[in-house]
Amino acid sequence: MRLRCPGLWRMVLAMSATAAQLSERATLPEPRRGLTRDEVLTAAEVGELLHLPVSTVYYLARRGEIPACRLGRAWRFVRPRIEELLGS
Repeated sequence: MRLRCPGLWRMVLAMSATAAQLSERATLPEPRRGLTRDEVLTAAEVGELLHLPVSTVYYLARRGEIPACRLGRAWRFVRPRIEELLGS
């Protein structure tokens, strides 16, 4: 049986060799470490840390002056970012 498109087989063989080489070189990314409960703060905890009323913490979070993330109706703050803010 004669192949009508011999160039096609060369491409298929080249692609399969490349895929094999890629799979050998491929490494899995390091798993991301999740945040612990100690690293995630509520507005009340941030208020205690910064010696501010909770209403001021919410105000600063809405304005973007304190790094925060809103999850639904709740605001959450990451302790290392807040401590970094205090250090600068």
